[in-house]
Amino acid sequence: MLRVKDPKRSVEFYKFLGLSQINKLDFPENKFSLYFLAYDSPQSISGSRHWTDRSGVVELTHNYGTENDPSYSVVNGNTEPHRGFGHLAISVDNIELACKRLEDAGYAFQKKPTDGRMKNIAFVKDPDGYWVEIVRGQDTDANVSQTDPSTYRMNHTMLRIKDPEASLKFYQETFGMKLLRFFELQGADCTLYFLSYPESNPPLRQGAQNPAAGWEGMLELTWNHGTEKQEGKVYHDGNSEPQGFGHICVSVDDLDAACARFESQNVNWKKRLTDGRMKNVAFILDPDGYWIEIIQNEALKGRSHW
Repeated sequence: MLRVKDPKRSVEFYKFLGLSQINKLDFPENKFSLYFLAYDSPQSISGSRHWTDRSGVVELTHNYGTENDPSYSVVNGNTEPHRGFGHLAISVDNIELACKRLEDAGYAFQKKPTDGRMKNIAFVKDPDGYWVEIVRGQDTDANVSQTDPSTYRMNHTMLRIKDPEASLKFYQETFGMKLLRFFELQGADCTLYFLSYPESNPPLRQGAQNPAAGWEGMLELTWNHGTEKQEGKVYHDGNSEPQGFGHICVSVDDLDAACARFESQNVNWKKRLTDGRMKNVAFILDPDGYWIEIIQNEALKGRSHW
């Protein structure tokens, strides 16, 4: 979930990346609306499923009036002292053609494919300045003459973490994710860990340079070496001022049973199901204080009836 200033501009940007608006929830009494976008074409991984049963969904939160407030802005998670959330990542059929299409449309880049040593990734900025990584979605894209956004994937969300041992234990044992791969960036003094629910994606492409390039909904945890030795909280969670990134979200098979299980594991709650007026969502804090929303997968059990 990302907070946005102007939903019209933001939805237009993500639709340009090939996503479709699959749901919108309005809360006029609380003066905000939620926009949910995902890849919805016949080529997508989970386009025919209920919106709570998808692997790669972008939620945009608009608080009424921000679009007309010249002083309103968000933090994108990549500037000191508010680093934390890093980026969303979209895998594409041809990185050069996909980036040219974005550049021709007037969107600004943090990094183009030709910048720096890493030629196989780029970072485009959305209307609020959040970074969206563009990654190669297949090993060879020489035969692609025109990029097709309907084939793109919402590949992953990146969060910076203080202590990889604590974070990997939490996401694997508490949330049941699988560690797919990890690697150290040469010369960058950091390690990247990729976790996911393999059952919700097609089989890995064995032997591929990036076997999960065609997957959706992965979590990338970035550990900058040495942060585990620092005292106190290292990263900004996006929900304390100044705000920006809000949370990741996991849908579960049985919301009440899942939350009872989380309770038995002594998780750090931000909001239990019984707290407040909304009895169909809960929030758990990860080791770095990032929020994780828990919702019912309505395809498996009708409970919330969004």
